[in-house]
Amino acid sequence: MKKIIIILFATMLFVSCKKTSPMVESDNTLEVSETNMGVIGKRTATWCNPCGDWGFPQFESLKDKWGYNDIVYMAWKDAFVSPKGSELFDEVGPQFNLGGGVPTFFFNFIPTAPDSVLTKHIDAEYVIANSNYDMVVSGDNIKLNTTTKFFSDVEGEYLLAPYLIVDNIIGYQNGHPDGNFTTHKNYVAGIAKPTTINEFRNFGYQITTNGAKRGYTINLDFEIEKNPTWKTKDISFGLLIFKKQSWGLEFINAFTK
Repeated sequence: MKKIIIILFATMLFVSCKKTSPMVESDNTLEVSETNMGVIGKRTATWCNPCGDWGFPQFESLKDKWGYNDIVYMAWKDAFVSPKGSELFDEVGPQFNLGGGVPTFFFNFIPTAPDSVLTKHIDAEYVIANSNYDMVVSGDNIKLNTTTKFFSDVEGEYLLAPYLIVDNIIGYQNGHPDGNFTTHKNYVAGIAKPTTINEFRNFGYQITTNGAKRGYTINLDFEIEKNPTWKTKDISFGLLIFKKQSWGLEFINAFTK
């Protein structure tokens, strides 16, 4: 009887885990640094004249000011390359009340916030969680190995969003002096999905259900299709960690290479 109870408990535990997390952990654990990175994002569109007129140079000036060591740059725009670019922001934007105007700039997904929120986050004395990744490009497929580690005790449900970011895409931009030959950078082209499911979740995949203890580490494998015109050197990922709140999503941390 005792043996039957143990087997039944193990079966229930397996089913429960399978329901709450459709992802299978990999064996590849990456080193994760106990640091914070911020996000500078813009909502833009290729048909938008101000986006090309002053939106482009403003984005570049922010890069000049902040550099690339502590910031993930993300340009969310209409789907001139991939339909996910437009659909992603339509799903993600409302979670942070980012509005629908273009061009719109935001820092750490906080609308109308001063960029000092970046300094406060980057220089914070504590880190809640952070991630790291390795990617392998094979033909038109990208495989992504990630490790996320918690550096603080936390409660609640946390999500990992592995966004694909592509540089140097040549295409039209209204208002830009280069017109049809404008070079688009930091384009959010899609979100990778776990190798074990076929569903896209536009603002991330669950990595905790009811919190985690300091030191908790999870390795997850993802994949995403690559546009054949993209060069591997122009591809990176922005790994964003969010916490689910009753009012939407709370930005926790970001990582890129």
